[in-house]
Amino acid sequence: NEKFKIVIPLDKIDTIYKFSFKVTSTLKTYPIFFGKAIIDSKQDYALIGETNETLNCSFSDETIKNTTKIRIIKKEYGSEKRLAGVKFNLLDSNQNIIYENLISDDAGEIEIEKLLPGKYLIQEKETLEGYNLYTDLIEVNISLNEEVDVIVNNTIKSVTEVLKEEPPKPNIEQLNAITTISACNHFDTFLLNGITGSGKTEVYLQIIQKILEQGKAVLILVPEISLTPQTFDRFYRRFKVPVSSMHSALSDRERLDSYMDMSLGKSRILIGTRTALFTPIPNLGLIVLDEEHDSSFKQSDSFRYHARNLAIIRAKINNCPIVLGSATPSLESIYNVQIGLYKKLDLTIRAKGATLPKIELIDLRNEPLTDGLKTGICQSLENEIGEETAKGNQVLLFLNRRGYSHHLVCHQCGHVFVCPNCDNLLTVHKQNHRLQCHVCENVFSIPDKCYVCGNTELIEEGFGTEQVYEFLKTRYPDVGIERIDRDSVTTKTQLETKLSRIREGKSQIMLGTQMLAKGHDFPNVTLVGILDVDSSLFNDDYRSLENSAQLITQVAGRAGRGNKVGRVIIQTHHPDNKLINQLADPNCSYLTIANDLLDTRKKLNLPPYTSQAFLLCNSANRFKAFNFIKDIYEKINIEVSNFGNLSISSVTSDKMEKVQNRYHFHVLINSYSRKTLSQFLLVVQQIVIQSKIPNDVRFAIEVDPINMY
Repeated sequence: NEKFKIVIPLDKIDTIYKFSFKVTSTLKTYPIFFGKAIIDSKQDYALIGETNETLNCSFSDETIKNTTKIRIIKKEYGSEKRLAGVKFNLLDSNQNIIYENLISDDAGEIEIEKLLPGKYLIQEKETLEGYNLYTDLIEVNISLNEEVDVIVNNTIKSVTEVLKEEPPKPNIEQLNAITTISACNHFDTFLLNGITGSGKTEVYLQIIQKILEQGKAVLILVPEISLTPQTFDRFYRRFKVPVSSMHSALSDRERLDSYMDMSLGKSRILIGTRTALFTPIPNLGLIVLDEEHDSSFKQSDSFRYHARNLAIIRAKINNCPIVLGSATPSLESIYNVQIGLYKKLDLTIRAKGATLPKIELIDLRNEPLTDGLKTGICQSLENEIGEETAKGNQVLLFLNRRGYSHHLVCHQCGHVFVCPNCDNLLTVHKQNHRLQCHVCENVFSIPDKCYVCGNTELIEEGFGTEQVYEFLKTRYPDVGIERIDRDSVTTKTQLETKLSRIREGKSQIMLGTQMLAKGHDFPNVTLVGILDVDSSLFNDDYRSLENSAQLITQVAGRAGRGNKVGRVIIQTHHPDNKLINQLADPNCSYLTIANDLLDTRKKLNLPPYTSQAFLLCNSANRFKAFNFIKDIYEKINIEVSNFGNLSISSVTSDKMEKVQNRYHFHVLINSYSRKTLSQFLLVVQQIVIQSKIPNDVRFAIEVDPINMY
């Protein structure tokens, strides 16, 4: 470790000096290199501690010379790369040429001797094929015997070919979207509202092509891990440039590799779920957020954020456009279009001449109570599945409930088996002989008898994907069937294997939850069956109708995406329900439904016409949690009068009060003004800090919640 440095004036370079050292480290009997000279240390000289002893040192003429090493480095997609064969001139500060036509060697370096310290200018004369010539003069400071990196900025590699395959010709609506977004070279937010199967992904691909040709990078965010492999595969087949992915199903090493590849500019495209948003990406030129309406983009614990909002902020920071794509945009995004914050681009026709599927309702009240209906599939749908598979077509069945049955109940005393850690019914998973809580994921063996009365007659009520899958295997033994949910798909390989069998036609029936409902393109699917729409229609969350409309539209959109006509069958005990009839009406679009819901929200003073925030509190001690948030409520209630157009609810327990042995309470704040809400929350923060949160009490503020607690 060097503790001191010797500096020799240029005009005294041949003089032999004596130097005084205050040595603070041990010197061995080796020649020691200090900066500009070789010092021969005393033989067997070893000193520990401090000394004022004078050492006699001599300098070799061969080593006392000034050699400057210049390295030519170019920026390529945000990373630095040494380049050999670059020709340049070296000029003094007055722009007089000192050395002309210098060429960097194989290491991207060139050595120049007897160069006096000072300011110099580098002028690039010739560059390598595929690079833009940098015409500006680059100022460098050169010292004695120094290695100097000359970084030529803004010389991004000229990319003339980024495609592996030729893109299809876009239709007139796609072309309009591609042209409009590609012409934007600054921050702007575009809402690409395209019906299912309208070719939104192709629009993304052709916009991204133009971004890549400018030498910039692209970030694509998708809501589900299940969408990442097929999106990655499509991008990999289209582009020559490296593509990285990032999501929770990858190993730590795989995620690190993607992180480093993007941050160093080795990859040009990153596809991932919401956490991919935080990856450093030099020269970011575009952000695409597919299925922008999806609730998976919202993180409601720890660091609470919505990836859509942060993606827009990141696009603004990088001064690049962002595209929000969806067949069923969120009401917030539609509202932002109405007030002029977003620009909407519509795709109203299906790509490749495909037509929208016809939606039919089956009134379950008129269906016989068969074994199939008890497991979720009525006689009429059962027959339709048989006919479609006999024709060689594929069928998609949607049920947003995993497990074998919803819960277990005692036939004698009516006891319902509830998770001891949560206020949540335990779901029956018969294949693994277990009861599982889908909130805390705790697992218990299925009991032989009731804990309360000892009766052995236990009834499984409701049905899930596991039970429906068993029925389908029995009913259609000669047909390949794929079940896709969180229980049957736990790894990336399992998901890719199942999707591959579907695409190859080896499996004709696919049954799944939301993992299968959106984004997937199965051209041979001609029938979609929605098994249990009723459970989503009656909910105390004001967003439930919006979520139901989005989910049903997305699932229905999986049918008829190829050359074959598609149909959607919705089973319901409530065929007169307004929302179901609107969805089944071919003359009623999703935007019509969305505008109706927005009118209702406006009348009820609900978001997006107002802004909301939750004050959340929980503790393992119920009284601690309640008393703390009650105390906060009483203090902030005094402050409410200082803020106009703002209201707060009383302290209320969450719908599921007990979660993982902790008791949860909340206060809801509603404001007509976002600014007022932000100012009030600052006051709340100060009150909470001054109140000193007790041990074991957790407190959080969630702004713009998407779930009602």
